[in-house]
Order: sequence, then structure tokens, then C-alpha cells
Amino acid sequence: MTTSTTDAPTAAAPPNVDQYLLQVDEGPRLEPMSSPQTDSGEPFPLPERGAEVLERSGYISTTYQTGQSDSSAGVSSVLLFETEAGARDWMTYETSTEALRHQIPNGKFKRFQVPDVPGATRWTGPDLHGNAIGNVYWAQGRCMLLISLETDGPRVEPLAAGAKAVYERTGGTCPD
Repeated sequence: MTTSTTDAPTAAAPPNVDQYLLQVDEGPRLEPMSSPQTDSGEPFPLPERGAEVLERSGYISTTYQTGQSDSSAGVSSVLLFETEAGARDWMTYETSTEALRHQIPNGKFKRFQVPDVPGATRWTGPDLHGNAIGNVYWAQGRCMLLISLETDGPRVEPLAAGAKAVYERTGGTCPD
């Protein structure tokens, strides 16, 4: 009789989502500053309610890559969840006034839609240090994608162009 010495289940590694990150020729045209990184911790410091929403949403990991150009800096991120509903639920929380106020307490935000990417939303405003920033968020299957940009130049158009390019290149999909 053969017995196994490892009866504990092993967790499967999350799928590689690097191809869902912004490419250098898309939108803001940011040159990568490093290779993509994946982290299973909270995507940013969360209040208790935010941590509860993240857990309830079935969060798995965040893959991100920072980039820069002569006049801009930013990050492209893919947050992976167990289900499509989890990705949408987290996006609803992360783009809520409650979550934005936690991250940037006195920020004044302008919200916009991204007509070429189903369900996408974005905002522009100042960060904690008064720098001009903008973010665009959208869900593709069980992925929530995010492009963040800091620049004194235009933000709305490069963010929308980046989201549209990623959405079209990936066919609006996310790995199963």
C-alpha cells in the first residue's frame, strides 16, 4: 500500500496576467521602470470595511508595472478575483466616494466615463501632495484593470486611450 506524505492541498499559482498590463505604445506611452510584479497582499492600505469588501470579493492578487515618460509617471495594474462578480464588486468599492476619501481625504474628484470600454469609469484630481493624477478602472471577467497616471499634462485622453487599447488587444477577456 502506498501512502502520501503530503495530504494538504496545494494552492494553484494565479494565472499570468502580464499581457493585460498597459504596453509602451498604448495610451500614455509609459516606458516600463521594472518588470511586472505580483503581490497577494492588499492593493493599498484599507480601512476595516475595505478589507472586508476585498475578502468578500474573493481577491487573489495584484499584478502591476510602473512606468514613466518625460512628463508623466504611472502604473498599470490587474487585480485578479475568484469570480467576475468579485471583480465588479471590488471595482464598485474602489471607485466609491468612501474609498477615494480614505485614500485622498480632501481630494476634489472629477468623474468621467470611458465610452469605448464597457463598464469603465475614471476620475481625475489631486493626490495627497497636490500632484495632478487620474485613474481609469474597468472589469474584464474576473480581472479588474486599472491605469493610474500622474502628469501636469492631459490625463483624460491618455487614460481613455490606454484603457481602450488594452480592452481591444485583450478582447475584453481575463484568464479563467
